Amino acid sequence: MTQPIILLILKALEGRGAERMVTTLARAYLAMDYRVHVLCLEDTQDMSLDPRVQHHVVAYSQPHNNDSSEFEQESGQAVAYRRLAKQIDDYVLANIGVPDLILVNIYKLNWIMAYSQLPNIVNVLHTALSRQFQDQLATMPTQTIAHLQRVYGAHPCSCVSEGARQDLLALIGNHEHRANNEANNEVNLHKTTTIYNPCDVYEIKRAAVLPPTIDQFGLTVKGYLIHVASFDIMKGHRDLLQAYAQAKPKLPLVLVGKGKLEDEIKQLAVELGIADSVKFLGFQANPYPLIAGAALLVLTSKFEGFGYVIVEAQALDVSVISTDCPFGPRELLPKQNLVPVGDIDALAQLISQAVENITHYKVPFNQQLLPKHVARQYLEFGEVLERKK
Repeated sequence: MTQPIILLILKALEGRGAERMVTTLARAYLAMDYRVHVLCLEDTQDMSLDPRVQHHVVAYSQPHNNDSSEFEQESGQAVAYRRLAKQIDDYVLANIGVPDLILVNIYKLNWIMAYSQLPNIVNVLHTALSRQFQDQLATMPTQTIAHLQRVYGAHPCSCVSEGARQDLLALIGNHEHRANNEANNEVNLHKTTTIYNPCDVYEIKRAAVLPPTIDQFGLTVKGYLIHVASFDIMKGHRDLLQAYAQAKPKLPLVLVGKGKLEDEIKQLAVELGIADSVKFLGFQANPYPLIAGAALLVLTSKFEGFGYVIVEAQALDVSVISTDCPFGPRELLPKQNLVPVGDIDALAQLISQAVENITHYKVPFNQQLLPKHVARQYLEFGEVLERKK
């Protein structure tokens, strides 16, 4: 009997949540004796794969008309993606075989693979569509919803938080009405589920004792606060710095990440008079020693699909506070660890309280987030376990 095949598809192995999920699940499926393949559109590889995972790149050329806000079913973008889906299908069948489960990550790939003829596809949504497409929904709601129905009506969908799943259902419809809608030639959802992102506690703890060491950054154990996120407007760096300046904690603030707003946030630190207390450490391929050494991790996002860094901090026994943003943190933390988005005063107060009583804001790691459990949930949702019986 041949080994069953798992195929994980994403844009590139960059250093974000979806990519962490893919590399973690890949290891879990290897341990379950699956043949595991990862297929990307780009050869960028910020994150490493287990050497037993077969890594494939199907390169693509971006069409001249790349304005996806048009959301026309047969726009230049859609035509190009339909062609690319055929290219991916042919490559997979020729080089991998027929996968028993295909997990497709990130909107661009969800759109491309909506045209795929491969079986056993599940879309994985890492964020809430209403937030991701907020501008398009405000300016052209009918076209945007129709487009998202086509993309996410093609295959079953799994969301990384229940909030994101409810957002999906509210935006483009509940699968229970699908039969009636099909009679009216409307596209609607297949089945949906919520499967949280996996967290490999063993790998995270192992990485936490590897370089870099915190002393090379001039830091001491439990002697700083940390925020790990790309410098993007949705990550709330401005709110964080304003609250930190107001709270005036004795501990320095460490920012890990890179992005287009980094220079702007550095300037804000100067304007607030806290430049000497805020350390910008850039992107770290291994952030876990820095997280493990922190007294407190702070998340200040405007919205999240899940909030990966929260459970990673929990795995390292680090206290966490967060904005009560849609949609993940409220499913991972109690109310006392949360503050409303945009409330600088409340965030400053919570930072002060947490620094004074760190252990009060520790939350145990949820064992159901271990990779072996999450991997099995995807198999059950994709009915792979039933097909193997």
